[in-house]
Amino acid sequence: MKKFKEYIHSLGNNRLATIRSAEKLDKNIYLLDYRSDYHLPELLERGVSSIGELMAFAADALTFGLRLFRPGTDEGAGCTTFEAFTPEGKHLLARNFDFRISPCFVVWTHPDNGYSSVSVVDNNFMAYGTSLRFHRLNSYRTLLAPYCCVDGMNEKGLAIAVLQLRAKATNQTGCGKKDITTTAMIRAVLDTCANVDEAVELIKKYNMHDSLWTNYHYQIVDASGRSVVVEYIDSVLHVYERGSSVCPVTGSVYEDDDLEQQYAANFSLTKDIGSYKIEQHGEDRAEAVKSVLRDKNGVLTEIEAMDLLSYVKLDYKHDKYPWSIIALWSAVYNTGEGTLKIAANTDYKNIYTFRINEPCKVIDRESIDCSVYPDRKWSH
Repeated sequence: MKKFKEYIHSLGNNRLATIRSAEKLDKNIYLLDYRSDYHLPELLERGVSSIGELMAFAADALTFGLRLFRPGTDEGAGCTTFEAFTPEGKHLLARNFDFRISPCFVVWTHPDNGYSSVSVVDNNFMAYGTSLRFHRLNSYRTLLAPYCCVDGMNEKGLAIAVLQLRAKATNQTGCGKKDITTTAMIRAVLDTCANVDEAVELIKKYNMHDSLWTNYHYQIVDASGRSVVVEYIDSVLHVYERGSSVCPVTGSVYEDDDLEQQYAANFSLTKDIGSYKIEQHGEDRAEAVKSVLRDKNGVLTEIEAMDLLSYVKLDYKHDKYPWSIIALWSAVYNTGEGTLKIAANTDYKNIYTFRINEPCKVIDRESIDCSVYPDRKWSH
């Protein structure tokens, strides 16, 4: 306690203001307007190859060496993403983040030499380990928020979301490349990339080292209407984009599905994975999304996209551990309008709308009183 008090006393006004900026919206959602410098250029220059190195960097850069962070992790994640277009032609990225029940943070960041963004953080990941599940408002742990986001969108309309693949973690060792971890890469994309091309080029520059001992893939969309899915199979990078000669869909599950839109769940999009072992799941959710996108010609309102997310959400008791897996949040990013709609912990009667340029302000509040889809249990 003495060390923590000394740390609080040593904080400058800027960081102390950041700690005090966390607000509770409801029991499921906290809002954080993050105004401190989180030193991304220094992190990218140094490189980080593990969650431990990321935590050490955060401790040195953000808390004057106070190393009280403990990385949180759980088993049983399952997510769904898809793109669609609104009737007005705006490009959407919709995502479910299915994980162990917990509140979430909606976080705004404003780097001096980068793009402002809004992103979402699972409180399970806010370095709380396995014992502390719920946020103590204005805890020093909120300083780690920029490096814990798992989806988000920046002021240029570039949006990204990560999904778990149950497979061996990626650990690339390319010569001449700096190292990067999962959530640090997401932060770098949001802060520095204006479109899909820039995001892919950034990702190619780094050796990926997956966080928390598992594999991931990512869907990235931009305001121009483009979408790519990036995944690592046995540490080899694969990038898929419809209609692209540079990143063709040949060899992926998109090859013969007769859709223009992209989607992802917790199975590899690469067809030929050789001897690389992946515990594939989520194909049934993806098929449901494909069916709706086909029926709607890829055009959905934001609320229709949210309702589709409510349909494909996970909701089950964990097979091994005494907790529930649910949609911690369902998010719809409108890349043309710069807005985020979010419903947390399957509370679709409280759907909040936020803007990138209006931190912590609820722009609208909507409700799905009766879904057009039936209740269904999905494989996991």
